[in-house]
Amino acid sequence: MGDNGLWIATLTGFTAVLASWVTSRGHIRAAQMQTEAAAATQDKARQEELRRTAYLAFLEQAHLMGDEYRHTPTILSMEDQQERSERLLEHRVRLREIYGAFTKSCDTVTLYGHTSAILDACNNVSTLSTTVYMTLGEIVEGTQPVAAFTRAVDDYWSAVSKFIDAVRRDI
Repeated sequence: MGDNGLWIATLTGFTAVLASWVTSRGHIRAAQMQTEAAAATQDKARQEELRRTAYLAFLEQAHLMGDEYRHTPTILSMEDQQERSERLLEHRVRLREIYGAFTKSCDTVTLYGHTSAILDACNNVSTLSTTVYMTLGEIVEGTQPVAAFTRAVDDYWSAVSKFIDAVRRDI
């Protein structure tokens, strides 16, 4: 009977050690899964925040460009052609300075943009900003009438509104 007790004790001890090992493996795997889930949630939240920040930065830059465009009609209404041309050239220099940050923010949206609608809307705003700039150059050269500026700016603001709508649908 003593031998049976030893075998039962050994078997019980071995079973306890095995159960403990299996349980610890289960706890380790559960902890790993919980850590991975928390990291994925944090990464998703970080990506969403980066995306929102990129959208807001682009909108800010688009509005800064628009603020500069608001100075243009005053310059275009100048009677003296020479002075108007000089002021328009200066104005275009200022637009080029602002355009650098505008382009950078557009690139950031392209990097973090979530949908093709947002990317297309962002690229359209950028393209129309270039159109406004080129239209000003053509007005200086005398190949475009002053009214062409108003059409170009209206198209620009329409594109900005479409970008905002695309962002609203995404968020």
